[in-house]
Amino acid sequence: MLGATMEFGIPFIIECVLTFFCAFLTTALFYLYVNSPFKYWKKLGVPHVKVNNFLFGDFWENFWLSQPKLHEKTYNDFPNERYVGIFSGTSFRKPALLLRDPDLVEAVLVRDFSYLSARGLTDNPNGSPVAKHLLNLGGEHWKVMRNKLTPTFSSGKLKGMHSQLVDCADSLLHYMKEFEDGKPFEARDVITRFTIDVIASCAFGLNLDTIKNPENDFRRMALGIFKPSRRMKMIMFLRGAAPWLLPLLKIQVNKSVKKNFFVDAVEGTLEYRKQNNVVRQDFLHLTNELKLKDLEMIKNNEMDPNDPYIFDHHSLLSNAFVFFIAGFETTASTLSNTMYELAVNPEVQDCLLKEVKQVLEKYDGQPCYSAVQDMVYLEQVISETLRKYPPLSSLSRKVVKEYRIPGSDLVLSEGSIVEIPVHMLHHDPQYYPEPEKFRPERFANGKDAIRKGTYVPFGGGPRVCIGERFAKLEAKLCLAMIINKYEIIKCDKTAAQLEFDPNAILLAPKGGIWVAIRPRITLQT
Repeated sequence: MLGATMEFGIPFIIECVLTFFCAFLTTALFYLYVNSPFKYWKKLGVPHVKVNNFLFGDFWENFWLSQPKLHEKTYNDFPNERYVGIFSGTSFRKPALLLRDPDLVEAVLVRDFSYLSARGLTDNPNGSPVAKHLLNLGGEHWKVMRNKLTPTFSSGKLKGMHSQLVDCADSLLHYMKEFEDGKPFEARDVITRFTIDVIASCAFGLNLDTIKNPENDFRRMALGIFKPSRRMKMIMFLRGAAPWLLPLLKIQVNKSVKKNFFVDAVEGTLEYRKQNNVVRQDFLHLTNELKLKDLEMIKNNEMDPNDPYIFDHHSLLSNAFVFFIAGFETTASTLSNTMYELAVNPEVQDCLLKEVKQVLEKYDGQPCYSAVQDMVYLEQVISETLRKYPPLSSLSRKVVKEYRIPGSDLVLSEGSIVEIPVHMLHHDPQYYPEPEKFRPERFANGKDAIRKGTYVPFGGGPRVCIGERFAKLEAKLCLAMIINKYEIIKCDKTAAQLEFDPNAILLAPKGGIWVAIRPRITLQT
């Protein structure tokens, strides 16, 4: 009996030991595998953040942070470093290099652009009917398309669109009469109606009149794209951590119903213009001309029909789509934030009013293109708003060929991600004393007086936002016309300090921006 027990027991014990050993080995290998990325910067001798969770890195901590807070701790914890190794932000568990030195920011964005010409996060340009746009392209394809689209935003083209901007601003002022009795209103909601009308008019030639009809399909679809939600924030993190997982799970950054809506709107407008011989100098017409030009070159054997860089119908739809979604939200954010600052800083508003009155008098009271360009202090006000409230808290660039960080022995391999903490640079007291105060005079001597690499609200270098000049013209015109007619004042619902929604992709204040207005007194002579 004892022998039988031993005969049965020994193999059983060995089996248990082997099972335990295999489980231990598997666990150890799994730990080493998932923990290996977090040793990346240590092996290279780069100062880096300490990871609290070996499986997720700093993912969960960052997931609950608002845009301005994303890199705050890392930036402040390494005050004497030019760069810091991180494992968070858009890169999730992947190593990324956070730049703190403005000279390195300037090098990455401008001087050494050829080494870091790609954006950190992109989707497959052929993955949807509206994905073949500048933000998703890199390399030679991006360069060719950028060169084709750049003339669309020339001074001449902007002047041609100016009357459309004035018409939209007039509609806004007419709507704002509802608040002349001092009734508070949410500035972001009101201004978003204006910016949607502007983009619809200047991009698609559509007269939506969103200001009076806020429930139209365009506004409903557009706001759905940027509506703060944890679902959208999780999708954006997945784009950085495991982009291959999105198509596998059939997850789209923007649901197909929204994309199809915009595609139908653009194609319907093009067909209407073709059938009725309508010509309108807007973004849609200009990009359609690019498409027709390439088709004509193919027809004349001047371009290979298999040329991968042809500006085709897919390119037209994609760039119209991104121009719309990128154009209305960021400008609305800048304008509403400026209205808030003018309400809480009446002395700034007084200086701005004085300039607006003087310039408009020079141009017989007309807010023409030249008048807006002559408003120097207004430019400073917008610049200070963009410093204090940059639409994106960080920028990312991807290394496209091996790159040595200037002034160091650190070499980044192809595919490495570099992150630029825009919000933290804009709020660093070393470059902007008392950064939380709204001081337009910081820009009194122009941007050349600002240290390079510390002011990048639109990015920088060759990949600077192509619509920057259009966005600033739109914001300056709208603000000049509002200030000329109304005084923006605080109300009971005006926040003492803006706090931002942690679920928002772009900078978005929690609870909105509440202000009131008071009509300017016009002296009768």
